[in-house]
Amino acid sequence: MVVLAVSIVTKGGKPLLSRQFLGLPRSRLESLLASFPRLVSPTSEHTVLEASGVRFVYTPLEDLYVLLITNTQSNILLDLSTLSLVTRISTELGSGGRGGAIGELDVMRVAFEILSAWDEVISLGWRENVNLQQVRSVLEMESHEEKIQEIIARNKEHEAKEELKRRAKQLEVQRREMTRRGQNPYSSNSSAGFNPNSSYTPSGPSYNDPPARSPYSGSQFEERAPAAKPFKTKGMQLGAKGKKNESGLAEALGGLSVDDEPLLAHHQQRQEEVYEPQQQYQQPAAQTPTKDINPFGEVDQADVHLVVREHLSLTLNRDGGVSSLSLKGDLDLRISDPAYANLLINLPPPSTYSKANDLQFKTHPNVDKNAWAGKGEIRLKEGKKGFPVGQGLGVLKWRLTGTDESVVPITINCWPSVDSGTSTISLEYELTNSSLSLHNVLISLSLPPGAQPTITEAPAHGEYSLNPEGRLDWVIPEVSEDAGTSSGNLEFEVEGDDADAFFPVIVDFVSQKGLCGVEVLSVSNPVDSSSIDYSLDSLVDVERYEVD
Repeated sequence: MVVLAVSIVTKGGKPLLSRQFLGLPRSRLESLLASFPRLVSPTSEHTVLEASGVRFVYTPLEDLYVLLITNTQSNILLDLSTLSLVTRISTELGSGGRGGAIGELDVMRVAFEILSAWDEVISLGWRENVNLQQVRSVLEMESHEEKIQEIIARNKEHEAKEELKRRAKQLEVQRREMTRRGQNPYSSNSSAGFNPNSSYTPSGPSYNDPPARSPYSGSQFEERAPAAKPFKTKGMQLGAKGKKNESGLAEALGGLSVDDEPLLAHHQQRQEEVYEPQQQYQQPAAQTPTKDINPFGEVDQADVHLVVREHLSLTLNRDGGVSSLSLKGDLDLRISDPAYANLLINLPPPSTYSKANDLQFKTHPNVDKNAWAGKGEIRLKEGKKGFPVGQGLGVLKWRLTGTDESVVPITINCWPSVDSGTSTISLEYELTNSSLSLHNVLISLSLPPGAQPTITEAPAHGEYSLNPEGRLDWVIPEVSEDAGTSSGNLEFEVEGDDADAFFPVIVDFVSQKGLCGVEVLSVSNPVDSSSIDYSLDSLVDVERYEVD
């Protein structure tokens, strides 16, 4: 298996966190993440999707998706196992170990921890043989040497306290001895050393002989000298190690059981000291709006909201012609105000479509089929109270099949020319429907294994790069008549003489306008024919588009 990227995105398509394990271009990744939520069917029980030449393996977490982006040849069982481990790690880190669901702020708060954990699970796209407990141990960075150093530090603190008690006891003994001899233990001048029985008369000075002045004897002076010396405390003072301290250190060195509660408290205190500044920095970043990857912008939903989706699956022959074509679409109605539960949606009648013979429609059982077939109206049958409120309802589905080239929105021409072991490839695209505007267009071309192309004619629009699968990706942000990018070409040379090695050519894009002409004309009240304001979210994406 090869994991191209691991990502966490919201259900609206906003990427929160992503880790690329191979050289996946940013524009390619953003395009995949932007199209992923639109590929997920709310009624599907599967968690695997394939589109745009990659496979999405995902897990829904309330408002988020945790997904792997892999190549289509990867082992699906290993992908699911890797996804399960990645999801458990993300949930545990985001919830602080308490379990349960996580939200956007939880992911942003521990973003770097989650990325570090993912790196322990996947390396260069390949799954490492680790489990959750091993990843947790690595993240905690528990070290035997660190335990030893912490025990030594505690021993030093204990020795310093014992030394302080010993010195305090020594000073107390000296003060008692001086008090017993009649000396002032709190005086700092030398008069405290005079004998109170010594002779002194005001009539004249009288001095005793030096031998008779016992208070100033050498032994007595030496005994009092420590009392006059001030005591200086030190934060850490080394001394002889007691048996109790040596036993704790010996246990750590010998690998025996050690009481880890003080270490845990010290570790938690250090984490809190580091975590507070990080939280103060991360929370504002989580509220900062990220780059809007939706080329059409967010849609402000009205009380009546319509969602139109079309999915294109197309295979073209390299020499021209359509090998297979399938276009599936659906119209979803979402009403938030009960006042609009009974409404009428106007679309072009089925008989007016240019591909009426190949285009098949299917309406909801509660929709009047005769009104749709004759007038192109989506309305309730007689006797029905109204459309559901507060939930989506698929009122219309359609499907177009055949081999008609006029449906193809963009054509791709790939011309390999082989000469003396070197192949020259000319790659061209052309927009066939001038009314369309295609966004995030990707043209991906196969290359011989290990080949390094040399660009001889750079494209005038978009940018190109090599992806981790050894393909040349050409990305054009927009292809349309208005943007002046309705056609373009790219030419390069590469070593090799096999023309088949450059196929299939994979194409991907999104568009806001449908391909078969199904569009909403108006929404009105069936009773008085008054117009009803509505919002429309329309999108066309590619399930498969190959030139083989």
